[in-house]
Amino acid sequence: MELIPSNLQVNFLGKRYIAFLLSSLLIAFSAYQWFQLGESKYGIDYLGGHELVVKIEQDASSGDLRGVMQQAGIDAVVQSFESQNSEYSLRLSSDESSDKVKADISAALDLKYEGKYQILKADFVGPTIGAELKKNAMVAIIVGLIGMLLYISFRFELAFAIGAVAALFHDVIITMGIYLANDMTISVATLAAALTIVGYSVNDTIIVFDRVREDILKSKDNVPLATIINKSISATLSRTVITSVLTLFSAVALLVFGGGAIAELAFFLSIGVLSGTYSTIFIASPVALAWEGLRSKTERTPGAVAA
Repeated sequence: MELIPSNLQVNFLGKRYIAFLLSSLLIAFSAYQWFQLGESKYGIDYLGGHELVVKIEQDASSGDLRGVMQQAGIDAVVQSFESQNSEYSLRLSSDESSDKVKADISAALDLKYEGKYQILKADFVGPTIGAELKKNAMVAIIVGLIGMLLYISFRFELAFAIGAVAALFHDVIITMGIYLANDMTISVATLAAALTIVGYSVNDTIIVFDRVREDILKSKDNVPLATIINKSISATLSRTVITSVLTLFSAVALLVFGGGAIAELAFFLSIGVLSGTYSTIFIASPVALAWEGLRSKTERTPGAVAA
């Protein structure tokens, strides 16, 4: 099935500077979200403490719930779930038992909502476990990126590996920034989603790079690398779009019909898939071209890429 003709003539790389500008703005926005939120961006998986999911069975808002907690002397971070307006997450750092925390919050809610609420979930993670999980998360991401850099360098060459890893950083940073901007917190599930996006993005990128390698081997000596890359992107564009759309169908279905943590996971995946498709075309390939240009300007011979 071919939605887009493989012989389509589009100068994708000619638009790389516009893409770089757009990506730079999104990365700056993501960095702002990351630093301005501080520790509040982490869920209890990484900070330690209590998290309760509460469903209010009447009109309410995050602000109302924060006011209720403050009046009761409970220092809790209150967030609403994007897809479930009646459900709220309450996070607080406390060494008290789960039963005591649950009882205190129930008493505060009773004063305002008179029993018209449900506590759907109550979790507790110790601070030592939370710190260990945060450390392991960073190690997992770093090891994953190094492994992909080595694999792509071996499979193709360094220029392609640099392009692929640049796209991975791009996708994770931008997706995380948009995720945090929507009042969501980083949990173990978020890490799993980030690693899933890394795998999805690198798979998309490798398919394009594999076609670039084939086209280089078939090309004449005087064909610019930029021309070959544009041709290769066009040849794989239909496959890239179809794969992304089908993946989005599943993610959006979870976003619409799921709730709580599932909806947050689906939101992260949806943004990541869109970013991954964009970066395969406008980040990975242009960065590979730029890196190769530092070594051999913009031309190479057919035998320059390892088979």
